Amino acid sequence: MNKIYALVWNQAQGRWSVTCEGARRRGRSGGRKGLLVMAAGLLSLGGLTPAMALPEGGTLVSGSANYDVNGNNLVINQKTDKLITNWTEFNIAADQSVTFNQPGRDSIALNRVTGFKASNIQGALNANGQVFLINPNGVLIGQGAQVNVGGLVASTRGISDDDFDNGRYQFTGKSAVEVINDGKITAADGGYVALLGARVRNNGEIVANGGAVALAAGNDFTLSLGNDNLISLQINGAAADALAQNTSLLKADGGQVLMLAKSANALTQAVVNNQGVIEANTLSNKGGRIVLDGGERGVVNVGGKLTAKAEATYGDGGTVQTSGAVTRVELNAEVDTRSRNDRTGTWVIESNEVKVGATGVTGSPTLVDSTLSQNLNNTNVHLRSRNGDVAVDAAVAWKSGNQLTLTSAKDVKVNQRINATGTNSRLELNAAKSVHLDNHVSLTGANNSLGVNYGEQLVVGNQGLVTLSGDDAGFDANGKQHKVIQNSQQLQAIGNKLDDHYVLGNQIKGSGTINSIGGDQLFTGSLNGLGNTISDFTIDSSGLYAGLFGQSSGTISDLKLASITVNGQNSRNGFSEIGGLVGRNSGSIARVSARDMQVNAESNQRNKLGGLVGVNYGGSIKDSSVSGSLYGGAHTAAIGGVAGENRFGLVKAGIISGSSSHVDITTHMKRQIMGAAGGLVGVNNGAVIINSSSKGSVGTYNPLYKGLYLGGLVGNNQNGTITGSSSSASVHGSLGSHIGGLVGVNRSGTISGSSASGNVYGVGTEAAGGLVGSQQNQSVLSNVQASGNVIDRAGMNLGGLVGKSDDSTIRGYIEAKGQVKGGLKANVGGLVGSNTGGLIYDAKALGAVEGYASSNIGGLVGYNDGDLISVEAHGKVFGDTYSSVGGLVGTNTNYTNHIIERAVATGDVHGTWHSKVGGLVGDNQSRIVNSESRSKVSGGWRATLGGLVGVNEGQIQGSKSTVKVDTVWHYFQTSGDQVGINQGTYSSVRVPDSLTRFASLTE
Repeated sequence: MNKIYALVWNQAQGRWSVTCEGARRRGRSGGRKGLLVMAAGLLSLGGLTPAMALPEGGTLVSGSANYDVNGNNLVINQKTDKLITNWTEFNIAADQSVTFNQPGRDSIALNRVTGFKASNIQGALNANGQVFLINPNGVLIGQGAQVNVGGLVASTRGISDDDFDNGRYQFTGKSAVEVINDGKITAADGGYVALLGARVRNNGEIVANGGAVALAAGNDFTLSLGNDNLISLQINGAAADALAQNTSLLKADGGQVLMLAKSANALTQAVVNNQGVIEANTLSNKGGRIVLDGGERGVVNVGGKLTAKAEATYGDGGTVQTSGAVTRVELNAEVDTRSRNDRTGTWVIESNEVKVGATGVTGSPTLVDSTLSQNLNNTNVHLRSRNGDVAVDAAVAWKSGNQLTLTSAKDVKVNQRINATGTNSRLELNAAKSVHLDNHVSLTGANNSLGVNYGEQLVVGNQGLVTLSGDDAGFDANGKQHKVIQNSQQLQAIGNKLDDHYVLGNQIKGSGTINSIGGDQLFTGSLNGLGNTISDFTIDSSGLYAGLFGQSSGTISDLKLASITVNGQNSRNGFSEIGGLVGRNSGSIARVSARDMQVNAESNQRNKLGGLVGVNYGGSIKDSSVSGSLYGGAHTAAIGGVAGENRFGLVKAGIISGSSSHVDITTHMKRQIMGAAGGLVGVNNGAVIINSSSKGSVGTYNPLYKGLYLGGLVGNNQNGTITGSSSSASVHGSLGSHIGGLVGVNRSGTISGSSASGNVYGVGTEAAGGLVGSQQNQSVLSNVQASGNVIDRAGMNLGGLVGKSDDSTIRGYIEAKGQVKGGLKANVGGLVGSNTGGLIYDAKALGAVEGYASSNIGGLVGYNDGDLISVEAHGKVFGDTYSSVGGLVGTNTNYTNHIIERAVATGDVHGTWHSKVGGLVGDNQSRIVNSESRSKVSGGWRATLGGLVGVNEGQIQGSKSTVKVDTVWHYFQTSGDQVGINQGTYSSVRVPDSLTRFASLTE
């Protein structure tokens, strides 16, 4: 166990000596008595008084030493490697000095102040080894003070004797008083200086070349010492209003400078603040390191000048790390890590989220564009987020060969231009989620390179573009090197190695003719266009597959095509597939746009043709678009703006999502069982279309091309699924065709959440609908809408939503708004022309409906042999001679034992000569329950008129009309307020729902 000793004056030897605490003490001649005495100044938050004396009140706690006072100088001759002295005060006046003579540079003298006054160092403190000065009342090293030591710790945090003696340098405490250096502190080469406390400031100079300088603010510190003295410093406990600040010079060439803080408060102030100069330049081939770290919740202000360069010596540039919850780089901050051997160091800027902004713009960016651009000429820069995005919201440019790295815990967003022109320049983008390029990235120097690493995807936006135009340009993604394609020869040469990875380094504008890449062989690699455009080529293929690529099971993304003509000139036997991009796709296509395309089927063989893909065979097409013209021939089986056919492949369904087309399709095709033309897809065969759209026009009036399936979005939806999609394309069809604003024919298909707004025009079509021409085989429509007009004066079945619906379901918030105009012997309805064996539930029609002679014409359904539940019709209805005309249904037959229930009609209804006219139903042969007509009914000569039903041969229960019949021609008409002619049963008493078919139909 250590004994406690005291310093006493030895009269015989004329010096201070150590004795047992209990020994008798004599005073020194000249009036000095007892322990060391000095006139101490007080350091407090309020100010200082001048220091007038050397340290006093010394008590030796551990170790061995002689303490000699010679005038204004105190010399401590330390005999052991560890020495602990407790002082009541420790001050050094301007004309005084304290010198430690120690066994070696690894020796440490711990000086602990146990009194209540701060330490005020105005003179000189010297030591060949290491000195710890511990004073919870504060430490001030004043202006003009000179401290020359092997190593120094000045702290308001205490350390226990046991920890000190056993090399555990653990400092703890809660004092809020500051440690301030206004003087000059110099550590021996390889030494260190550490100022530790809740608040530490340097306004003077601190130099520790080859070693370390540390300013650390907190409550609890762990200091690790080794052969190179300061190995590491860790803050374990946070302090209230912690602050580490430098306004002058911190220098540790060949070593490290640390400014650390850990605050217990929220983000209220800068806990690490540099306004001065920090130098950690390379020394003796050893790079320097500068760290400004505000901890998990601190704010770091980066100002002044920070250098870790190797320009005056050989070696690499050092590193500068500035990190906090919020890091702010001042406008004129300068960082330099250059090296004579071109091995520049890196400045890391880390914050919870990182934003590069501009001056004069609202918001609080991490740093502004000009500061980043200027510093990139002198250092590599790494912007890194802890838990948010990294966003470039202002243009950045540099001319050096340095590297800019953006690393994000979420997304990297390049919203403004990045431009590097120097040789060997590099941009690296790392995102835990996605990298978004929404502006121009240009790296034009020789040996330039772009690297991207992402957890989810790389997305090149509509305004995104990457230029890698220098010689030997490089690109890598998630560790894979890609070949950079810069001209048409290199583009064509992809066909020599179809399993490699490629990117476009710039725009490729061609002329003349090239062949489909790979011919009929399969491309299995990847091509990322990086927003670049391939334009003005003519692409020929004599094989089975035609397009920029013949076949692909690989990945093609972020590519633009413009003004390209593709000719499918297959001269071989077989079935050709022709697309602007790919003939047959079983891979992935994402974010590809093709404008002013011309895709032609010039072959006499059967073919399928698409603006982007001929056949999507189990592949995916995402967020892509096409505009231009498509020309199919007599042997074309499927033609579509994006894909001729979207179909189930070997193991999975083809998917088209988020894609659009704006094309004009003039069909020269002949009728085929599966053949069809659509604005987006010709045939959707067991496949999926999601959130996609089409514009333009589809079809022809030419009677040579009859019996076709034509749709604004899809021609033939065969067992396919369409969700959240729309079309505004106009559709034209001729004799026997099935035409729809969205889909021509829907066979065993499902369409939901979709709409059509284009007009549908026919000349003698079999079925024409604002949404679907015809549907059958248990097809389902749900939550759909049509608003375009449907007109065919010679057509058979016309509906504002569906022309003809057989054994199918239409349910769930259904609406048709457009006008429907039919001709002779037709079924014409505001919602459905003909409904047979199906269910229509929760639907309404708003548009006017009219038909010519001998037709079935209804505000909702023209001819109904299905179930209508909870339906409405509000448009005017007009029917010509010998027609059945109803505000809701023209003719309601009874072949499948169905029901009309909870139906309402409000539009005016008029039928001419010999017509059957009813406010709800013109001719009823089935069951009507709990329904109502509010329609005005009128008719011509020999017409039969009923406020509810014109002619009733079925059952009417709980139903009525609330508007009187107009009988101006009553001498030549048959009329009734409810029923014109009743040959069935009629009761106005409401029927409980439990007794109707409604419950079972909607389960």
